Amino acid sequence: MELIFKSETAQKRIENIRTFLLSDKWMILLSCLAGIIIVLSHRFPEAQIEIKGTIFFAYIIGVVLVLSNDIMAGLIPFMLTYLIAIKCYDSFNKFMAYKWYVIPLVFMVLFYIIAYFKPLKAKGSQFKPMFFVSVAILLGGIGFISPQEYFSGSSIYHMFGLGFGMLLMYSYFYAHIDMNAKYSVTKKLTEIMVMTGLVATFMVISYYLVKINHVLDVKGIIYMQWRNNCSTILMLAIPFAFLMANKKSYATTFGFLFYLAILLTGSRGGMVFGAIELVMCIVMYMLYDRRRRLAYAIIIVCLLFGILAFTPEITKFLGYTIDRLFNALNDFLIGESNEIRAKHYARGIKDFFSQPILGTGLGYMGNRDIHPSKEFALCWYHCEPIQIAASFGVVGIIAFVNQFIRRNMLIWRKATLFNMTIFLSYISLEMMSLVNPGILCPLPYLMLITLFMVVVEKCDGEYKDKLYITTKQRLKDFRKQKENA
Repeated sequence: MELIFKSETAQKRIENIRTFLLSDKWMILLSCLAGIIIVLSHRFPEAQIEIKGTIFFAYIIGVVLVLSNDIMAGLIPFMLTYLIAIKCYDSFNKFMAYKWYVIPLVFMVLFYIIAYFKPLKAKGSQFKPMFFVSVAILLGGIGFISPQEYFSGSSIYHMFGLGFGMLLMYSYFYAHIDMNAKYSVTKKLTEIMVMTGLVATFMVISYYLVKINHVLDVKGIIYMQWRNNCSTILMLAIPFAFLMANKKSYATTFGFLFYLAILLTGSRGGMVFGAIELVMCIVMYMLYDRRRRLAYAIIIVCLLFGILAFTPEITKFLGYTIDRLFNALNDFLIGESNEIRAKHYARGIKDFFSQPILGTGLGYMGNRDIHPSKEFALCWYHCEPIQIAASFGVVGIIAFVNQFIRRNMLIWRKATLFNMTIFLSYISLEMMSLVNPGILCPLPYLMLITLFMVVVEKCDGEYKDKLYITTKQRLKDFRKQKENA
């Protein structure tokens, strides 16, 4: 933009616009717009408002990219776009009716890349692990699946999105994200993730309010097709709510509110893994935030008393989810499960042993007899470890395990509160990926984790608070300060 508008007045206006696009006011405005679209899509499902809303927000992303040279400015509209888009189940053909709307967006993205270009370099601790994963993904299925399957549209998208495309995105993030004097990147990321969680919570609660007559009839959880995706987003956001609570005490309630929304979705994975995540968050912040230990203890005690007092009512309301969970576990243990996931797991193990070196590849559609995948979708196994083993074989297992280790090495090299927040958010996604595609979806999940890794690596100096400092270390630091004084 600076090359087009060179006057001093124009430069100041551009700078003001960019500041606004990173402001809380803009974030709240976008969230309100997303909320309106979400409620209308609940109220008038036949109008396909979610598809039009997704396209509308995609254009907002495009405009933001043109006006701003900061990646973080585009993150909040991107996350809100995804929340609207998760309602567009099996809508590939419906979106194709708007295919010409993509052309202006392509030009906007190209303008952003060219106008704000920075040289990409093969740097960063995650570059090599991601490169090996990319190679393993490309090798997956070679010699087993047909060229038509290997080069199908969905296969190419996921191979590129999970592999070299994401490696390119990592290099792009690494070149463009850094500590700066204008604002804290870690704080802005925290605000964006919390706001995303709040909108996702509103999405669930508003659905119940719109369907209130049905809720009163069943007196329990109501079905929503997008429950797992919404729960995954909420799980990613929970640790950031606790991080925000480190500075703003009221934000503590957001973490519990997000888990309540997860329960209302009816997601079994969200109910189980979200509870584990919530406990981990409470333990970590009780270890770190000594000033609020009593407050956390009181909150936990109140919650426990509330749960004990209303156990029959809670169990009855959540009966739909609890029954599905225990029925699935019982059937799985006795070997008579009709669960689609259980059948996929068994098939995935069988596929791994049939092609143990390079796997069957992402384009393999031999499992559609279990569950026919939708248009432009892969035939998922719904379990990350099994998906990696079956699709990429031993080569893929080695590459992905190496990447997992290197990610954790990066996070744990400095046990700051922010790094531990990233760890909990990342691990929550890995847990959810045990029963869903999760982190093997390029957008938004893998892209978010890639972004998290870059922020940890490039902005680790912003958040210096250690997770735990012993009394001995405190005395040592005090003596050093006294000597320097």
